[in-house]
Amino acid sequence: MDHPSFTRTTMTLEGRTAVLALASDKVNALDVGVLREISAFVEFCEQAPEVAALVVTGEGPLFSAGLNVTEVLAHDVDYTEVLLGALGDALLALFGSPLPTVVAVNGSAIAGGCLLACVFDTRLIAEDARIGVTELTVGVAFPVLALELLRHVCGSGAESLVFGAALLDAEAACRVGLAHRSLPGSELRSAAIAEAERLASFDPRAYALAKACTRRSVLSAVDTEDSRAIDTRVLAQWQDDTTRAGLGRLLKPKR
Repeated sequence: MDHPSFTRTTMTLEGRTAVLALASDKVNALDVGVLREISAFVEFCEQAPEVAALVVTGEGPLFSAGLNVTEVLAHDVDYTEVLLGALGDALLALFGSPLPTVVAVNGSAIAGGCLLACVFDTRLIAEDARIGVTELTVGVAFPVLALELLRHVCGSGAESLVFGAALLDAEAACRVGLAHRSLPGSELRSAAIAEAERLASFDPRAYALAKACTRRSVLSAVDTEDSRAIDTRVLAQWQDDTTRAGLGRLLKPKR
């Protein structure tokens, strides 16, 4: 298969592992274009016979600073619905993929960047990275999928992460379940590829079924009438004037 052509991310093939690096801007912010490229990357990997596993990381010093707030405010409120929809599609594509998936959190993973990291089978983090869900500090609500993903990886500690709204260092991230292992940044990419190859050595049918079973509760929880009603309220909160004004203040240069 021909490799897809991306402009906001970069893709390479390392043996049978496809590696996608976020490269949208200096903080690897997630906008509609980036999120759609992530979804397209997963689709390609699942259809390409030469790909047995996938790795996602970031270019530069950060993994991702989360959703692109500048883009949210540069568009009318309809863009927010498209953005949150693209985020959900990308998260579900990775979370539900039958292929082994590994994330190499090379630097700070903030808010949406942290949620992106949560969808992977194995989560490796650089020793000097920081990670956390800080949405409440900027006044935006969590979609149901986001909270179910946090509960999936952190169990009963998920609420503490949400209401603490803090960035954790790599050691703390491993303790609470956001990451499985921390490594020196210079070793992170090679370790992620080695882990992807290890996971790909399992029988692919057995692996895919194991993933389907372990992820069933999350997928069932987001596919309910109640969850869709909450997400409607979440979208309205993101779109209202008070929230947008708060995001605008966030972007103003500090004196």
